[in-house]
Amino acid sequence: MALRGFILSTALVFCAAAPLQAESARVTVALGQQLGPDSPELQLRYSGDPVLMKLQPVIGLSVAANGSVWLGAGIVGTWRAPSNGMFLRGRFMPGAYRQGRGRDLSGPMQFRSSLEMGFQRADGLEYGIGADHRSSAGLHRPNPGLDSLFLFASFPY
Repeated sequence: MALRGFILSTALVFCAAAPLQAESARVTVALGQQLGPDSPELQLRYSGDPVLMKLQPVIGLSVAANGSVWLGAGIVGTWRAPSNGMFLRGRFMPGAYRQGRGRDLSGPMQFRSSLEMGFQRADGLEYGIGADHRSSAGLHRPNPGLDSLFLFASFPY
């Protein structure tokens, strides 16, 4: 719980210090680990050009070694430090979940929220670390949720 509070506090300070940025379209590949079922996971995402208040539409797919699959779409926002290439990115995507041999999330409708921290090189390549959480937001009972940690690379499209 203390780690979650530290991460949220750091994110709030960063976002208050740096304005939301309009971003260009990107393709992201992430390799990570589902926590709990301890299964490797591959994530693929496409973020389009900004459409409203500098927010970008995003679609995503994740597939885990345990056979679980998630597919969704939503919005993403990016906050950038003024001059050092560092950024913080938040994402919210409702989607459909297929359990496979993975964790039983009590239903197919799952909301995925994520937070990424990374750096952008001069050529536009981004890389960093992220964490996400999937849950039904109480639509299904019980609502155990599923967390993942991942490393990512993001390329301008």
